[in-house]
Amino acid sequence: MSDIVHTWLDGDPLSTDKLDRGLLYGDGFFTTILLVDGQLANWNQHWARLKDSAERLKFPALNQANLMNDLISIIKSRPAEPFEILKILITRGKGGIGYQPAEKSVPSIYIQRLPFPQDASRKSLKIDQAWPFFELKMTLSETVCSQQPQLAGLKHLNRLENVLARQALMNTGFDEAVMLTQNGEIISATQSNLVLIEGNQLISPLLDQSGVQGTCLSSLPQALAEEGWTIESRHLSLADLATAEEIFCCNSVRGVMPVKQFQHKDFETEKGTKIAQAWLKWQAAHLTDVKELKP
Repeated sequence: MSDIVHTWLDGDPLSTDKLDRGLLYGDGFFTTILLVDGQLANWNQHWARLKDSAERLKFPALNQANLMNDLISIIKSRPAEPFEILKILITRGKGGIGYQPAEKSVPSIYIQRLPFPQDASRKSLKIDQAWPFFELKMTLSETVCSQQPQLAGLKHLNRLENVLARQALMNTGFDEAVMLTQNGEIISATQSNLVLIEGNQLISPLLDQSGVQGTCLSSLPQALAEEGWTIESRHLSLADLATAEEIFCCNSVRGVMPVKQFQHKDFETEKGTKIAQAWLKWQAAHLTDVKELKP
C-alpha cells in the first residue's frame, strides 16, 4: 500500500502534499485590529489575546520580535488610509497525523491588510467627524451557540456558527442578531459582543461556556474608568434584554455601536452614544505607532 499523498485543488495537482491545519481542522486563532492612519488601535489587548490563545491551545510561544518586524514591514509597505483593518491569523502549521498535531509544530502566521467596511449604518459623531460611528437595528438569530468551556472566550478559527448567523441576516434589513445557547442564554451578537445598560451599570453575558471575549469589551473598564460606569458579567436571558434601559454592541473594528431597535421594540441610544464617544476618545489616545513596536 502506497504512503504517498497527492493533493489536488480544483482538479489541478498541488506542489505540496501537506495542507495547513488551519484549513483542515480550524486549528488556530486570530485577531482583527483597527488601523488608524497606519497606527494600531488597542494593540496591547490584541497582543494579550494572541498570547493567551497560543497558551490555551498549547501552541509554541509566539515570537514577539518576529511578529513586530512583520507588522512594521506590512504597515510601511504602502501609504496609510484613515481607517483600515489588520488581521493576524495563526495556525498550527502543517504536519501531524489526522487530528493529532505534530509533536513539534511550527505555526504559520498570516497577516492581512484590508479596507475598512463601508456599512450602510455608518454615520459620524459630533465629537470627531473623522471617526466612524454606527447605530444598529437588531433581531434574534436562529443559529444556536454551542457550549464548550475549553474554547470559551477564544477567537479560534471554528466560526461556522457566526457564518451561518451572518448569512441569515442578508437582505433582512437588520444589522445584527442576538445569539443564544440551546438553553436560551444570551452569548453575543453575530460579530460583536453585546452589553446591556441599567442606570450607570453595564452588564455583559458571562462567557465561561461559549462566545468570544472581544478586545473592545475587555478594554471598556479601562476606557470608561473616569466616566462613572461599572461593568459586570452574568447570565442573561431575552427577558433581561427586553427590560434593559439601553443596549449596545461592540467590537474592535466598529467600536461601540448603540442598538436603536431590537425586533419591533425601539431603544434609546443616549447613554450608548456617550459610551461610544468615550471609547473613541480613549482609543484615539492609545494608538500604537509602528515605530514603538520595534523590539
